[in-house]
Amino acid sequence: MYTYLPLNPQNIRFLTISPGPFGSDIHIRLSHAELEFNEPPIYEALSYTWGTNNLSHIVYLDTEDGQQSLPVTENLYTALQYLRDDSSPRKLWVDAVCINQRDDKERSQQVARMADIYRSAAKVIIWLGPEADNSTGAIQALKRLASKLDVDWTYYTISAASEEDIKSDWLDLTKHAPFDDQIWFSIVLLLNRSWFSRLWIWQEVFLAHNGAMIICGDDTILWEDFRKAIVSLYRRRKPDRVPDLHKSISRAWQICNSSDQPSLRTILRRTKDAQCSDQRDRIYAVLNLVQEKERLGIQPDYTKTTGKVFRDMMVTSIFEYGDLTLLTCCELQDERGDVPSWVPDWSVPRKCKEIWGARACWNSLPQARYNDGDGYLIATGRRMGTILEVQQILTDNFPSLAGSKVPKLRETYAALRKLISWLRNQLAIDDFDRQLESIYGSLCCNEFSDRYEPVNEKHMKYQESLDHFGTLADLMTIPTEDFLKSCAILLDAFYVNALGRSFIVTADSYVGLAPKTAREGDIIAVLMGCQSPIVLQPNDDEEYLVVGEGYVHGLMTGEAFLGPLPSNWQRVARYDESTGTSWDAFIDRGRSVWQFEDPRLGPLPEGWVEERHPMQHIFARYRNIKENYASIYDPRMMLPALRARNVELHEFKLV
Repeated sequence: MYTYLPLNPQNIRFLTISPGPFGSDIHIRLSHAELEFNEPPIYEALSYTWGTNNLSHIVYLDTEDGQQSLPVTENLYTALQYLRDDSSPRKLWVDAVCINQRDDKERSQQVARMADIYRSAAKVIIWLGPEADNSTGAIQALKRLASKLDVDWTYYTISAASEEDIKSDWLDLTKHAPFDDQIWFSIVLLLNRSWFSRLWIWQEVFLAHNGAMIICGDDTILWEDFRKAIVSLYRRRKPDRVPDLHKSISRAWQICNSSDQPSLRTILRRTKDAQCSDQRDRIYAVLNLVQEKERLGIQPDYTKTTGKVFRDMMVTSIFEYGDLTLLTCCELQDERGDVPSWVPDWSVPRKCKEIWGARACWNSLPQARYNDGDGYLIATGRRMGTILEVQQILTDNFPSLAGSKVPKLRETYAALRKLISWLRNQLAIDDFDRQLESIYGSLCCNEFSDRYEPVNEKHMKYQESLDHFGTLADLMTIPTEDFLKSCAILLDAFYVNALGRSFIVTADSYVGLAPKTAREGDIIAVLMGCQSPIVLQPNDDEEYLVVGEGYVHGLMTGEAFLGPLPSNWQRVARYDESTGTSWDAFIDRGRSVWQFEDPRLGPLPEGWVEERHPMQHIFARYRNIKENYASIYDPRMMLPALRARNVELHEFKLV
């Protein structure tokens, strides 16, 4: 059995496969080399699925002291058989062999370098496994589709690769791709291979700066061609008759779309269903998918427990980066494990969809204290009400809405009707009608096309869909199939936002959505530095468990600290061409005037000025002249300014 030689932290190991015919014993050599960016060694990095931890196969390691055996998994052994050349050695980097998995110190050092390893590779090889289930036909179909397309990856727009393809079915997103059923089923089986469910592959393909290639048996497809085919399949209509098609394409698209470098919170949620054998990798495996400032200075350390990794990340986010927003990722579980309720347990899949565009705390600086010994967090914010009524919306076994099939639309409509009936019983008739817009805004989490500037056609139009909702609310008969289809987008939005959530009514007549574990007597809090309202569950010791993120209509745009927006003013996400991103802005609908500063904010406190900077046309930066320090947080939203405006603040002890 081979004993690993110590590895200099500046070096990495390489595996070189000796040439040989397919099916014969595999012989390898291991070598150490420094990864110099000016002249990196030429090698390929392997991205594959480990499979089981059963080291059932043997490869032979040729060393100066003779031949030694090295046990490997079946998946790796099969991959090496296919990747071995008949006549030439092939140098690879393979994590299971090139990192001593029994040495936590080396493992921590090498995992921290994986960005450099995959980025410097001459090519990243994605191994899906041997040919099976007509994978050859699936790959050929995807290559054919990709050859017909050009994709603008900035805007994800699709165009024809040649003039003859302009009017073909390959480009018509309103139609299915022209594949027969056998090919559709083969594509599903290909996309359901275990590689697509693995967590580490997200960063491995993202970092493949010199290109990646998918290999399945003897078939290959360039990663860029695969991406082109998947974005087309994701954007276009899909046949309802193929089980799992929508789910498998959506998962592949999420992986293909990982190049946008989202926030840490977003990528943790995107990867919530991906699989890893070590739950610490929930954090470590995604660090290179986000920008440097989002990594919170975290370095892989496998000497820490999983709970310690999760807690340290949260504490660093709060106290070194001034952000409480990761609190929105908490979901109270029946069994809490070894982390407090204010620390997200990333080892448990999220039940609720992320609430986009929330700015409940506006641009306020977190006010928090942490006691490492007792493990509690004290956070400052406003108590905005007590939950009076709770109603679960969808059952745990509610079917997926994939494909928007009429039977499932009808079931979703039935769930909506049941909720409306409950609300009519809880609220007086006049209150229900008066709160119709608040109820509807809550069910859709205010995701409407006219909340964007320019209008975002991916979302529903507010007034048109509100009219549909009003009709559904008043409908006394079973809806027709055509009517259900006309409401499909509305019902889909309702379904997505209702998953894992209950509808709530507070004692102050706020309405909204809360995690399903919320109960009567829980409170709604808006905490400084946390963008969504948080549902807190009090105990007898004046402590609170974090239940999770909520949507509360009328509290999503800083109202807790600033009051409601003036009439005619509306917050929108305004697109900025210079950054290619949408930013918060405000528009006066009456005068068609827009601005980036919140119209509720008055003059800056004494001693503060706005700093000039390259991005000042979309957001402000401030400087305290007296103490000579800069801040991205608005001084009008800091603790002294809030107290000066008599905002009633409370300290919450979170356990």
